[in-house]
Amino acid sequence: MLTRFSHRGFAALVFSALATMQAAHAQSQPTGPIDARAVWQERSLSACRSEESPTAPDVCLLRTMQRVGARPQAIAAAKMLIKANKAGFISAWRPLGKAALATVTYPFRANTNEGSLLIGSDGAAIDVDEDSVREEDRATPAWRVFAAAHPDSVPFAPADFVGSTATGDGGQSVLFSTPLKSCHACADDGALLVAYTVDKAGIVRERKLLTIK
Repeated sequence: MLTRFSHRGFAALVFSALATMQAAHAQSQPTGPIDARAVWQERSLSACRSEESPTAPDVCLLRTMQRVGARPQAIAAAKMLIKANKAGFISAWRPLGKAALATVTYPFRANTNEGSLLIGSDGAAIDVDEDSVREEDRATPAWRVFAAAHPDSVPFAPADFVGSTATGDGGQSVLFSTPLKSCHACADDGALLVAYTVDKAGIVRERKLLTIK
């Protein structure tokens, strides 16, 4: 079953609440769903990036959002990202049928300034870039064959949304591809193709490594 964020990073980030998902059917305590209103179109954050800024970058980000009139939902989402030590904001929103895909911009990172969150109807947010290769993945024949041929190759975020297909039980399968390579500037050695199962109610239930292509 799917583990919703580890304790390292986006560990306990649930956009409707900051909670740890201990089991597949553990219940969060939502304070309200995060939806397309959480999107904020970035204004100038150059002052926040300056070494001469009198405030920390995350504090500067929130103050900038408040000053330019960002929606309350956008500020709330940014605050939760900051609490998870991932200073950023939701910059785009894409409905995926029963679920949604939120693009997160991390303006203060040196590399990988974007990420993706798969958000279910229950408000739980799945960071598709967190723990890209898991223990269960390493046990698959596909990973063992790939790792033997490319021992230094690792996933490089962000994952790309590939598409969504309907399932026979009224749900859907959402597919993501993450490049595998040995360095940031290196050519791709392959790509992880991962599927997330969303049930007919719109709740993300399972993650599975399909193949390495």
